[in-house]
Amino acid sequence: MKAARTVYLNGRFIAADTARINASDRGFVYGDGLFETLRVYDAHPFELEGHLSRLAGSAAFLQLPVPAVKWATVIAKLLQRNELSDAWVRITLSRGVAERGLDLPKNPSPTLLIAAGGIDPAVATRQRQGVRLTTVPFCRDPYLAPHKTLNYLPGVLAKAAATRAGVYDALFTDARGRLLETTTANIFVLKGTALRTPGRGVLPGVTRALIIKAAKAQGLRVTERPLSVRDLAGADEAFVTSSIVEVLPVLGVDQMRIGARPGPRTRQLQQAYRELVSEQKRLGRA
Repeated sequence: MKAARTVYLNGRFIAADTARINASDRGFVYGDGLFETLRVYDAHPFELEGHLSRLAGSAAFLQLPVPAVKWATVIAKLLQRNELSDAWVRITLSRGVAERGLDLPKNPSPTLLIAAGGIDPAVATRQRQGVRLTTVPFCRDPYLAPHKTLNYLPGVLAKAAATRAGVYDALFTDARGRLLETTTANIFVLKGTALRTPGRGVLPGVTRALIIKAAKAQGLRVTERPLSVRDLAGADEAFVTSSIVEVLPVLGVDQMRIGARPGPRTRQLQQAYRELVSEQKRLGRA
């Protein structure tokens, strides 16, 4: 993967290795901020409006001002400066520099950092072959789970658990043992023509919403409700979704085996997603 040579920081394009965040920035001190990560195909940001809408909604929830930025223009220039075409773009927004203390500053000056990088080639391999997951006995704070805050410690610890288990990622579970989401993706479980995914206590993924719509178009009955280990054990297929991995087949969780290979419905949804990307690229909206 190409390392980013240039980032966009507070209105300026600067060399990534010289970018500096103030030691009193609330994003660093308190995790007081948000981020969005989106996928770029052939230099076209995919579902940019969806990501910006979620960012705006979460910013309003946190009472965090969003700077006025020509997002598409800035992202296009950032990609050009880094010679990237198929890439990820991360928008990081913090409340900025302020005096110490938990009180919200009266006139915040947000810090905005936009970075980009190449897509890991392993993503395509995992899409073809599928992955395994492990469960962890904790989850993100349900109150904050619908927002991509800078406090990502639960994800860090869960990913470490997955690494120790020798699997791709970890599934958060709540106090009742219900399955929620992975560190970076939403989960779906298929039984017959019934497709289920948690609807509360999880991030409302942009890719998740697109897959729900595509699944309904294919005649699947989609329900948003809590998932149990029993649901997973009896599943015909399972997969996770995110902007970076798109639709990633899940072949097993802990000691449970879901299949020897990615299932046909998962493959159909992978194809539907690719067609959606191609259509938006054709319309100039990807």
